[in-house]
Amino acid sequence: MEQQPTLWRRDIIGWSLYDFANTIFSMNIISLYLKLYIIEALGYDDRWFDIPYSVSMIFAAILLPALGAISDHSAKKKLFVILFTLTCCGALGLLRLVPAGAILALVVLFIISNFSYEAGQPFYNSLLYSVADGRQARFVSGVGVALGYAGSVLGMVLVLPFVTGSMFGLEIPLISGSGKTGAFIPTAVLFLLFSLPLFFWVHERPIIHHDRINLGNAYRDVWDGIKSTRKFPGVLRFLISDYFFEDAVVTVIINIGTYCSIVLGMDDEQRTLFLIISTVSAVVGSFILGKIAQYWSLKRLLSLIVWGWIICLIIFVLTDIMAIVWIIGSLVGILLGGLWTTSRPLLAELVPREDLGRFFGLFSLSGRSAAIVGPLLWTLFVYLFRPEHPLGRITLDFFGENAIGPNELPYKIAVLSLVLLMALGLYIFRKVPDTHTRSHA
Repeated sequence: MEQQPTLWRRDIIGWSLYDFANTIFSMNIISLYLKLYIIEALGYDDRWFDIPYSVSMIFAAILLPALGAISDHSAKKKLFVILFTLTCCGALGLLRLVPAGAILALVVLFIISNFSYEAGQPFYNSLLYSVADGRQARFVSGVGVALGYAGSVLGMVLVLPFVTGSMFGLEIPLISGSGKTGAFIPTAVLFLLFSLPLFFWVHERPIIHHDRINLGNAYRDVWDGIKSTRKFPGVLRFLISDYFFEDAVVTVIINIGTYCSIVLGMDDEQRTLFLIISTVSAVVGSFILGKIAQYWSLKRLLSLIVWGWIICLIIFVLTDIMAIVWIIGSLVGILLGGLWTTSRPLLAELVPREDLGRFFGLFSLSGRSAAIVGPLLWTLFVYLFRPEHPLGRITLDFFGENAIGPNELPYKIAVLSLVLLMALGLYIFRKVPDTHTRSHA
């Protein structure tokens, strides 16, 4: 019988707090402030965020599988996490210094910071098995995700005064709001601060492969990994289905702030409160789903989570009752935590332990490729269904302008397109093997 992990062990705390740290970046920069700063303050359209975001994900998709393969042959996972974290925080801090008219400089720094943020993830995921094993790793993964969403709540609360000069109507002494750019430096400081426990407390386990590998060999190793998915039933199906899940999820994360502003009419404080309530629910849900994942079939649990996403997105588009919108926001937060809580250990149970870095690199390739396409598809739907476009006019005429607002239509259609992506991924996922019996053997 496996001994339960001690949550107060320093290495488990250090590993879990990195999830706490990095979601401060993703929430404040990707979901809340940067895109709206580009659109509302600078007057540029969505392309100036969506295309640079996709470019950063192209770099991630190209480089991360090879870097993951290299990490399998040397004890460098933690070193990569440290280097990419420092680069992300440095570039993010410099964003605050960019003049309003220097859009190209802002775009370049955004690409560097987001690439670095993404680049640290596969190495961080692989370090999970330096602090826990087997079913214990499932629970620790859930703890990390839960702390991640707790981090995004704290990050939003601590950064909000630097944006507005107040917090939910209460003036904050000694702080004057700097607008959305006021979020950049505080977010960088918080990301770095809460990363330090991983830097100092997590010790990487010794590796089995001791031979050195160069970049060319690493890409061959990645290609061998893709071919070797045929040896491990369900791995390729899992990666393909995860592509569609991630495509929908990443697109929601990037555009939730814009949707809340344009469709729901929320201001900065309302959006922050909406996301705080959603992520507090996600903290509780991630702990519960992480605990359930220790005993349930991961395949069955992940299927239920995706069905939950499909139902919630449909209701989110169809309702105009704000109470229901806030409830759905909380449920989506829980499901988001559950998706990542279950997907990491499921992949780990489908592949050999000594090849985790390589397959987590492929896992990142699947997710990062989705993050290239998803934002561009969102922008395409918003463009095609805007009121001035013939397709938008036809759709408005069909439903009637009293049924749906002209500015709301393109965003609602874009959300519904994510439902189709989720459904397609779920159809592919149905033949992934169930690892539940194997993990309990």
